[in-house]
Amino acid sequence: MTAILHPIRTLRENLSHIGMAVNASRELSRAGAARHSSEKINPVTAAIPL
Repeated sequence: MTAILHPIRTLRENLSHIGMAVNASRELSRAGAARHSSEKINPVTAAIPL
């Protein structure tokens, strides 16, 4: 019985990791968009790295 459930657990963990990667990518994209819009407003802060 546990041999049948192990692949399901692994699949669930892999999907969770994929979800975390997608969320991190989304946050990075939003941060880049916010940075891009702030560069237009204040060029002094444009030199500060993310």
